[in-house]
Amino acid sequence: MTGLFIPSAVNAAKVYVDGGKMHVGIAEVSLPEVKNTTAELEGFDVGGKLEEPIVGHTDQLDLTLKFMSLNTTIDYVNNQDVHTVQVRASHQFVDPATGKNVFIGIKVDARGKIKEFKPGTIKTGEKTDAELVMSCQYYKVEMGGTEMVHIDKLNLIGSVEGIDLMSTIKNLIT
Repeated sequence: MTGLFIPSAVNAAKVYVDGGKMHVGIAEVSLPEVKNTTAELEGFDVGGKLEEPIVGHTDQLDLTLKFMSLNTTIDYVNNQDVHTVQVRASHQFVDPATGKNVFIGIKVDARGKIKEFKPGTIKTGEKTDAELVMSCQYYKVEMGGTEMVHIDKLNLIGSVEGIDLMSTIKNLIT
């Protein structure tokens, strides 16, 4: 990606589960908030309290799939198996130099177990607004072929912009 483009909106997106089964009726996907695990420092050498991020460790990562209505593609909600969710999107930008539209791909890969199923509300003439919440063991976001974040909690991978924050730690413990 060259140049500085002005973001417009997500133009289109699709969601796939377990290597190819496409979901239908998705209203939106809430991506996990990446919040670093912290340790509180307090003592003679610190002026008060200080939260220090623990390198490469994150708090809980939850991905939420929001559906317009209940449908048969939501057939794995309570089996406690590990599932892979792939979100593929086309993000539309404007090139300020030319005024033309530029499209950049977004890839989100998440793996984990469904921890919540909210079937929503049944009301005549309304959507049910069903939701699935996945507890992520693995989470990766790429935009335009550039890795933004890559977290694999079970394999001690925690990288940002392609830099493995855990490499030094892994070398010390192996």
